[in-house]
Amino acid sequence: MTKVLVNEYSEHPLKEKGTPGSQEKIQRGTVLFPIQYYLNSTVDPRYDLPVMWHTEFELIHVISGTYNIFVRDHEAALDKDDICFIPSKVLHGDAERKGAALYESVVFDMDMLRLRSYYPDDFISAVVSGSVIFDNVIPHTNEKVLSIVQGLFEAMKTQGEGFEFVVTASLFLLFGEIKKQRLYMQKKSLSASKLRQEEQMEAVISFIKKRFSENITLEDMAETAHLSPKYFCRLFKDTTGRSPIEYLNWFRVNMACTCLRDSQDKLSDIAYNCGFNDFSYFIKIFRRYKGITPLKYRNTA
Repeated sequence: MTKVLVNEYSEHPLKEKGTPGSQEKIQRGTVLFPIQYYLNSTVDPRYDLPVMWHTEFELIHVISGTYNIFVRDHEAALDKDDICFIPSKVLHGDAERKGAALYESVVFDMDMLRLRSYYPDDFISAVVSGSVIFDNVIPHTNEKVLSIVQGLFEAMKTQGEGFEFVVTASLFLLFGEIKKQRLYMQKKSLSASKLRQEEQMEAVISFIKKRFSENITLEDMAETAHLSPKYFCRLFKDTTGRSPIEYLNWFRVNMACTCLRDSQDKLSDIAYNCGFNDFSYFIKIFRRYKGITPLKYRNTA
């Protein structure tokens, strides 16, 4: 597999992007081997990862530098060779100050490992169901886990003969080591209120992803979460690090970036199709998040 820079937010390599759509339609890898490798540079102007979630699991390995990531409800600083595990449907994305780093990740469907009719299925099924929750960050000092993860990523990058066996075996070894070292907790350790808040934020972010091109109001988002606007604003910012309107604008700008790269549509049409009814406001918000104008972005992407 060729290494490519990725804007994972749109969940496609930059060289393979299409029309923005919901995450459920994305095919990671192949049907028989549903795992995809990504290489990400946080300093690349095309890179951006707003707080989001997807149905697959993700494993991140920092190659160099420091990457600050937001996972679930807190930020974590990942240094060289640190590992981050992101379960299905967990909110994650760049922290407000994401840092300068080169990191690689694999996004995969756990069904490639489960339902094989032997004992480990019990533990893997518990991970899939969410009743077992892995530690999000595993430091580079855990040499056993690091060695397994490095072998997995090397196999995904080189794709030599039989690499599928190496990748699958590495994932089993990784989960075995996580279980052996008890790098996880039971879901019951999370409070009912915390789980409810996660569900509310997932619902709002899904709402934004589906209807970002429409005239979405703060009241619309609060209603989706079944909360008052005031409380919703506070909870959303505590969860994502941004206010609801800031997140909505950030999301729309990233959708505009995809359109700028993959189409020759007029800038005004792109602005309108991404939910910006005022073109001058679109230019202003785009520059706020990307540091350059949409036209310059298109010419340099």
